[in-house]
Amino acid sequence: MGEIAVFEKDKKPNKWIQYDVDTEVLIFYQDREDLNAIRIKAEKNARLTGANSSKLMDIYLGRKAVGGWRKIEDHKHPGLTIGGKPIEFNERNLDMFMTKSNEFARFVNEKCVDSLEFLEEGVLPNGQ
Repeated sequence: MGEIAVFEKDKKPNKWIQYDVDTEVLIFYQDREDLNAIRIKAEKNARLTGANSSKLMDIYLGRKAVGGWRKIEDHKHPGLTIGGKPIEFNERNLDMFMTKSNEFARFVNEKCVDSLEFLEEGVLPNGQ
């Protein structure tokens, strides 16, 4: 049987998902309605500002779908680095990763819509 996950609007899950061998990212599930709202916002702001709507969509998706990153064995360390320098989780760094790192943006884009990922153990109640 094929399992299908459907979550109530106010009870959408989030989960720490392993990004690489020692880093995990807190991902908030995004349904079709969420993605459509992000697309509309990006297109509107692109028309108003002349910015690239795809880039804005990546930024807005990251801001809605990512709640943090950390080293799996040491939660005080951010886990993500550039040139060996730890990169703290904040909006500016998140925006940079969503627009400059194909690997990170692809990870977020794939994981935040994978409803079956959120049926597994380790799913946190919405807002955790």
